[in-house]
Amino acid sequence: MLKLVSTIILSLFAATLSEAASDSVKIIKKFSDGTIKEESVKLEKLGANSYRLKIPARKLDENVFAWRNANPVEYIDIISQDACAAKGDNGYWVLSDGRIGSFKADEGEIDERRNPMPIFGMKKGNKAFVAIIKGLKYEFSMRVEVKEGKYKIYPRFHIKDIGTIPYEDIIIDFIHFEGDAANYSSMAKEYRKYQLERGEVRPLRERVRGNPQLAYTADSIFIRLMMASFMRDSDLGICRGEHFREEDEPPLKKFRDFDNVMATMKKFKAMGIEKAEICLVNWNWRSNGRNPVYYIAESELGGDAKCMEATACAKDLEYQIVPHTLHTESYTISPKFDKEDLAVNKDGTYPHHGLSMGGRAYLNCFRVFYNKHIKEGYGRLLELGFKGTFHIDVTSCIVPYQCFNLNHFCTRRDTADYMNKIGKITRSYFGGFSSEGPCDHVANTLDYVLYTSAYPAYIGRETPLMDRIAPIWQLVYHGIILSNPFASTIDYTYPRDREKCWKPCSSFDEPERRLKLVEFGGRPTFYWSLASTENFEPVKKAYDEYQPLKYLQYEFMDFHGEIAKDVFKTVYSDGSEVVTNYSAAPFEYRGKKIGSMDYALFKGGN
Repeated sequence: MLKLVSTIILSLFAATLSEAASDSVKIIKKFSDGTIKEESVKLEKLGANSYRLKIPARKLDENVFAWRNANPVEYIDIISQDACAAKGDNGYWVLSDGRIGSFKADEGEIDERRNPMPIFGMKKGNKAFVAIIKGLKYEFSMRVEVKEGKYKIYPRFHIKDIGTIPYEDIIIDFIHFEGDAANYSSMAKEYRKYQLERGEVRPLRERVRGNPQLAYTADSIFIRLMMASFMRDSDLGICRGEHFREEDEPPLKKFRDFDNVMATMKKFKAMGIEKAEICLVNWNWRSNGRNPVYYIAESELGGDAKCMEATACAKDLEYQIVPHTLHTESYTISPKFDKEDLAVNKDGTYPHHGLSMGGRAYLNCFRVFYNKHIKEGYGRLLELGFKGTFHIDVTSCIVPYQCFNLNHFCTRRDTADYMNKIGKITRSYFGGFSSEGPCDHVANTLDYVLYTSAYPAYIGRETPLMDRIAPIWQLVYHGIILSNPFASTIDYTYPRDREKCWKPCSSFDEPERRLKLVEFGGRPTFYWSLASTENFEPVKKAYDEYQPLKYLQYEFMDFHGEIAKDVFKTVYSDGSEVVTNYSAAPFEYRGKKIGSMDYALFKGGN
C-alpha cells in the first residue's frame, strides 16, 4: 500500500513538473533601435495535453501606429521551455521541411523563412510536442539555435516586415505527446487532423468522386516533355540586357516539336504505358518569355494548330495532357505588360526574380493576375484541348509575397487567398491543379506537388545540424495531395551525372533514389532526362514498378520511423507497410528477407 501511495505521489509530481514546463512561454520583442523587451506569458489550457498562446494584433507593438514610427517592433521571438535541449539529450528537433536533427552540436544556426507548413516540434526522452502556428502564419521564420551545446527551436515573427498594422493575432497551439506517441509521426498527424477538421483539405478518396480528371491523375505517372529551352541568356550564352527586344531574339533551342510529342506519346502507349499524364514544358510563346501571355503555342514548334493535333492525339491514346505555365512573372517584351499590374515593395520598388525567359522577371500581383488574365487565358487553353491536372510553376514553392500598390494592396494572406482562387478555377476548368513545391498556403486547392523537397539546396537546405530528411509533409498530406518527394527522385530510373546536374537533383545516389520514392510514397515523375533521349525503357520500368503500389495514394501515411540501422518502415491507414532497406545486409521482416538497397510491400490485412 505504501509503495502504491509513493507511486501515485511521484506520478503527480512528475505531471506537475510537466505541466509547469508547458504552461508558459517567453516572448522577446526586439525594436528597430536594438532594444529588447522580454516577458513570460501564461498559456491557455485547451485540453489535457494542449495549450494556446494568443497575442492580439493590437498588442504586437507598443502602439498601433508604431509600424510607421521611428522605433517599431522589428521582430518577436516566442520560446517555450519544451523547445530547449542540451547536447547529448535523447531526442531530436524537427522542421516542417522534413529536416530532423539530434542534439549533437556545440554551435550552429538555422534561420528558415520558407516553411512548407506552419509547424515545428521537438522530442526529448519519452515526451514530445508539436507547435501549430494558426495566426499570422505567413509572417514568421523558423530558427534553430545552438550555443555552447544549448538548443532552442522557435518561431520569429517579422512584425516590421508586414509594413502595415498587423492584420491578425498570433495564435500558436502546443500539443504534447508521451511514450510511444512521442514521435514526429504524431506531430504530423496532429496537424493533418487540424487541416481536415477545419475543412481546409479533404481526402483524395473524396475529391476524385465526380472528378474523372483527378481520378486519372491519381492512377497515372507524370511525364513532363520539355519542348524547348527556357531561353534564358545564361542558358544560351548571350546577353540581351534587362529588357529583351524582338529584333534580338535568337532561334529557339528546340528539343521536341508537336509532331515529336505525338510520336513520343504513341511510343509510350505501344510500350504498355497505359495511363500517363503528359505535361508540355516550354510549349508556349518563347518558353513563357511573353508572360503574362501564357496561352499561345510557340510557332517554331508548330503553333496552335499542331498543339491541337497533339492534345487530340493524347485524347485518342487515353492520356491526359496539360500545359506548364507560371503566374509569378511579367516581362516588358510582352504585348500585355503593364507596370500597374506588378507587385510593389513597401519602399516603392518592384520585386523581381532576376533575368529569365523574357528579360527582367517582375513579380505579378496575384489580385490583378486573377482578375485580369486567368479567365481569358484558361478559355484559350481549353480551346487548345488541354485537360487534366494543370501545372502552374512556382506558386507552391514560395512564401506568399506582399503588394503595396494601393490600387491592389495585398498582404501575404491576401496573396495566398488569390492563389487559392486561381487553384479553384484551375480545378473547375481542367480538373486539377499541380505546382512545384510543398508550401501549403495552397493546400486547399493543390492536387499534385512536383517535389516536396529540394534538398540539399533549398526546401530542406543542407546543414550540419541535421541528420536526415523525414517525410513530415507526407505524414500530413499523403492521401490528400499527390506528390513526388525529391527533385532527385524525378527520373529515378535514369542515370544522372551528379557533377553536371542541378544540385537538388544530385542529393542521392542511383539506388537511393528508387528507395526514397517508395519510402516517401511518391508518384513516379519524369522530366529532365527526357529532353535528351528517345530511350523510354526506364519510364516503362518505373510504370511497372508503380502498379502494385499506386493504391496507396488513397491512404494516409500514419507512421514512419527507423526500425533498425538504415532500415525504415512506412505504415498506411489501411495497415499496409513498406519497409525500405538502405543497409549493406539483408533485413528480415515478418518472415520475409528484404535485400540490401531494396524494399518490400506488405499489403494491409496480409
